[in-house]
Amino acid sequence: MSLTSHLNDKTSPIGQFIKQRFSQTISLTKDANRQLKEAPTLRPLVHAGELYPYGSLGAAIDYRTRYAFAITPYQQLVAWHGALLLTTVGGSYSRGLVKEFFERLDTTLKAVRPVGKRLDAADELTLDRYCFVLSLFEQAFRSNAYVQGPLMQPTVKHSVEELLAIPQVAWLDDLGAMFMLFYDRYSHLLSRPAILNPVFAGSVDIGGADADMIVEGCLIDMKASISPQIKADFLHQLAGYVLLDYNDTYHITSVGIYMARQGILFSWPVSEFLQKVTGDGDTSLKALRQAFRTLCQKERA
Repeated sequence: MSLTSHLNDKTSPIGQFIKQRFSQTISLTKDANRQLKEAPTLRPLVHAGELYPYGSLGAAIDYRTRYAFAITPYQQLVAWHGALLLTTVGGSYSRGLVKEFFERLDTTLKAVRPVGKRLDAADELTLDRYCFVLSLFEQAFRSNAYVQGPLMQPTVKHSVEELLAIPQVAWLDDLGAMFMLFYDRYSHLLSRPAILNPVFAGSVDIGGADADMIVEGCLIDMKASISPQIKADFLHQLAGYVLLDYNDTYHITSVGIYMARQGILFSWPVSEFLQKVTGDGDTSLKALRQAFRTLCQKERA
């Protein structure tokens, strides 16, 4: 199970620990949601009966934004591990095709050099295509839903060109618009120290947990919801990540949620976040981490 799986499972002691200890979420969501409702939302034109890939675009904007911070070697991407699974589970994809896709991704990244800048329209479209396919490979790592997705339906893809042809132009325009909104408002963050896709000391204890990024000490989770609303689960997820950093390896000083379709980053110092969502001004992060660690390792055993 992953952190989100534990949070979604009403029988999970780990999920219940987080929800019970961090139950006072309305104190943060109320003000944030008031701002979100007043902000414009990027809403794609979706025709009646059309299955729009909101989830895949949500993962794709994570990849696209991280490439503006730094180039992560593809062997470290969750998408790479998902793609490798496709070469073993039923032999759906050949290892040669997977390797070719990621080598061409490397070549593209070296050519367009996306770190810290805005790309021209052609290069943006090309990189967005790769990011969308990366999101599909990541889905193959995280769940079995990919079986009904475009990697497998209507047929398995047999070339890099077929993989890159999966996303429709309208989807890519949507992805590009979300990135441009981030760049226009928060490009100043791109020069700050960043850790991309961090994995925590406690991740292995719960079956996996990796966050989007930590920028200058701020743990940021990106959400691409068309609903202008920060939900309690978003805050529970942040709390889980903070607790999983058992030994304070990342020195997280604040936590934040970036709403990609509204272009707003909400952030709170860790001390304020803990005080408000626990309702306890004397809350000790160290004590919470220790209690959480004990529980997670007990459940794992």
